[in-house]
Amino acid sequence: MPVDVRIPNEQPIAPLAAARSFVEKFREPAHILVAISGGSDSTGLLLALHEVMSEKGRDLLRLSAVTVDHALRVESADEARKVATLCAELGIPHVTRRWEGLKPVSGISEASRLARYRLIAEAAVAFDADLVVTGHTAGDQRETVAMRAARNSGEDNLGLSGMADAVLYARRHWIMRPFLRCERQAIRDYVSSRSRRWLDDPSNENPRYERVRMRQALPDVPLPADGGEAEKRRISSEKTAVFLRAHAEVFSGALAKLQPDGVSPDRADFRHGLAVLIASLGGRPYLPAAGSMERVLCFLKTGNYGRMTVGRVLLDRRRDGLYIFREQRNLPELRLEAYQKGLWDDRFIVENRSPFPVRVSAEEAGTGAGFPSVPPGVTRLALSGLPQIAAAEAGETVGELTVDVTPRLAPFDLFLPRFDLELANTIAVLFGRPAYPQPPV
Repeated sequence: MPVDVRIPNEQPIAPLAAARSFVEKFREPAHILVAISGGSDSTGLLLALHEVMSEKGRDLLRLSAVTVDHALRVESADEARKVATLCAELGIPHVTRRWEGLKPVSGISEASRLARYRLIAEAAVAFDADLVVTGHTAGDQRETVAMRAARNSGEDNLGLSGMADAVLYARRHWIMRPFLRCERQAIRDYVSSRSRRWLDDPSNENPRYERVRMRQALPDVPLPADGGEAEKRRISSEKTAVFLRAHAEVFSGALAKLQPDGVSPDRADFRHGLAVLIASLGGRPYLPAAGSMERVLCFLKTGNYGRMTVGRVLLDRRRDGLYIFREQRNLPELRLEAYQKGLWDDRFIVENRSPFPVRVSAEEAGTGAGFPSVPPGVTRLALSGLPQIAAAEAGETVGELTVDVTPRLAPFDLFLPRFDLELANTIAVLFGRPAYPQPPV
């Protein structure tokens, strides 16, 4: 069923009204985990939710909180303690999770983001929370759209939809953003009106970071016209899902076939569907870059039969359709100890349920059983991209059903925006995977 993810393009709303609107959507008991850094936005979210849930008749919901200490500044541990004190005063269970270990020299923003969500998810498991909420605001949304517009001015730029109101993390945890239509100043005014204070992170003013530079430049940067981009994204994803269900087949999570009548480079649903298949079969979390897709589309528009590579996959166009599969280069070897789980080639999750180690590598010259209705040459090459399981030590034999192999859907398994949920579920079915869980509200 299509998922309604509309984020109305209306006037901003007050923080308390946003919290009340969010809480009123729940019809079943739920445990909400607030990700709070101590800044004004997340502090305002915690206070507003606590205030609304303290009202009469709000006993369906419980509130807990988590603070991630990134350990990037000497003050961060003390800031986390101040957040813990606030939560204790409000009677809200709270935990701090610290990002331990060495930090990367480059790419610190992305590494911090990934560490933050991983640690928040760990806290959600410990609290047995049903969902996580974050304090992203209308200002964050504008910055996100502006950054994505600056990176890609193409007509197929899905990033113009901005942040979704809900994102599924790691196939398990729904992260929701009740304040996406709230302005930061209104949130600060609300926090001050409750005689509370917030903590200012100096990194939020450091032009070293792209988001900060965009925030500082926003008054001089024209934003794309407001055309309901989130709604367009939802509709586009649904149309792409319909297209794939009608024209695509996937064999063993390793080979996709698009029927000849579905190869239509001028159709947006074809272009989007092809990009998703390329990313999924190549084990890439992001869709191919605009330049790479332009090369692919130029090739397909010629109508000629032949091959080309993009995003670690080979596209083989033949009379009976377009075949897409992992190219036979740089296929890794993985050793899994007894009862260990691992990721092979970023495409398959392999769980060793054997009492001895196993070796995971590519099949040699496609030695497995063939695929029905697929030319032998394509079958052979596609099979070479499947994982083959063997005992890691001499004298051992891998018994039946001792190793589980599951396709990983890299574009969706880590972060899945709600407006792509129907498309992701279509891809999951094609790859033989269960559907993703529905959001709680």
